[in-house]
Order: sequence, then structure tokens, then C-alpha cells
Amino acid sequence: MTTSTGDPVPLFVPTRSAGALDVAALQWGHRPDGVRVGIAFSSAQLLRAATGPRQEWVRLHESSLREMLAPFGISVIQLDPVLVGPDVAQVRTPELVGHHGG
Repeated sequence: MTTSTGDPVPLFVPTRSAGALDVAALQWGHRPDGVRVGIAFSSAQLLRAATGPRQEWVRLHESSLREMLAPFGISVIQLDPVLVGPDVAQVRTPELVGHHGG
């Protein structure tokens, strides 16, 4: 995602605590066809609507998110899914596929 001036816009990415209090792990999901996807939101409001009010999150640029997901074989980012839960990622808007910069 970029602004009208071409500057990258950070995404809202759900996380979960991973052991130590200062460590956060990215969350990812699966589409109905089984493809693993990174999950990101264009606003905190959409993240809260899909995940609930207590969901932890970080802001990351798309390029950083892709770099962090690549070691897990994940190349698709699902943007603004309407529901996030165990093995659920329903599409509200098209996913970001491949490298788009940002």
C-alpha cells in the first residue's frame, strides 16, 4: 500500500505474545483452499472488527512483513479479512500477491 504521493503506508498486523513479555509473533492463517497467508489490515478499526478488541498488533510496512513471512514459505498477504480465527481468513478485499514494493 502506498499513499497518493507514493510513500509506503504501514499496515496493522496482528501478533500474539511468544513466551517472553517483550516478544511478539506474527499471526498468519489459511485460506479455504489451504494456502497459508499473512494477515494485515489497512486500519486499526478493521483489525478490531475482525479479531476483537483485545488483539495485539504492530505496524509494519508491506516489505518488512514480506521479509518476516518469507522464511515460513508465505508469499501471500491477505489484506482486510472480515473474520480471523482458527484456520479462517475470509476475503473482503483482494490479497496482495508477490512483491508490490511498499
